[in-house]
Amino acid sequence: MNMNPPEQDVEDRTPIWDCMQDLYMDTDVTLSYNFIAQRCADSKYSIDELERILFNEVLPALRFNIFDLPAPEWAGFPIDWVVKRVLSKHRFGKRKPWILRRYTQVHWHELRQIIQENRQKNTGK
Repeated sequence: MNMNPPEQDVEDRTPIWDCMQDLYMDTDVTLSYNFIAQRCADSKYSIDELERILFNEVLPALRFNIFDLPAPEWAGFPIDWVVKRVLSKHRFGKRKPWILRRYTQVHWHELRQIIQENRQKNTGK
């Protein structure tokens, strides 16, 4: 299945963008893993599509917060702002960005496993 560009899929992507923003807040992001994974597992997106959303939409839009010193955001951005930011900064259809790729990959490795486990539980397999 070919994934639509973000501009054509805002309604379904918004909950994913909203939960994934937690990865770029100034908190212990591992505490958000279960919340992020459950929301992703409940979505229509495949694991590969979720990975593309994370790396090519959420990461380019919110990575600045990791470097926003002296006080990065920790509670999350308003969802309307997140949507506008993702739509203006995404890299849909392009290669993964280099900045914070390793950081994001570490979290994605863990999340991917939890998402798959949640999907198996949801389908009773």
